[in-house]
Amino acid sequence: MQLKFHLSCTLAAMLLLAGCTSSPSKPQNQQLLPECGWLPNCVNSQSGRGAQASEPIRANLEQWQNLKVWIATQQDWEITVDDANFMQAIVKTPTMRFRDDVQLLFLPDDQLIQVRSSSRLGLSDLGTNARRVETLREQLMP
Repeated sequence: MQLKFHLSCTLAAMLLLAGCTSSPSKPQNQQLLPECGWLPNCVNSQSGRGAQASEPIRANLEQWQNLKVWIATQQDWEITVDDANFMQAIVKTPTMRFRDDVQLLFLPDDQLIQVRSSSRLGLSDLGTNARRVETLREQLMP
């Protein structure tokens, strides 16, 4: 019985660690965000499919600037890159303090913000990243 419990704990730990990722890299061409992996713990408005799909956020330059200011004031957000048309941040989840990554790519000619939000830990995000994108979208509503 004890061996069975130990094997179950080991298997659970391996599955949890299989979902670990590191911070995504900044897009080199300033046009495409990195794709999500195979785990259901990421959403991407450029390349997501199925549960990983998200709509880009419509925004003009003023709205983009306002969104960046809003992000900078959020207690659990740490901005790691802030360029003219790209922002990357680490977000700590409220309860468990997991570190998630958010990337925003503003395309001024299209008046769109492409967004990628991904969890670093776990097999599933239980919808956290999709809700985060919707929270960002709500910041631009009048």
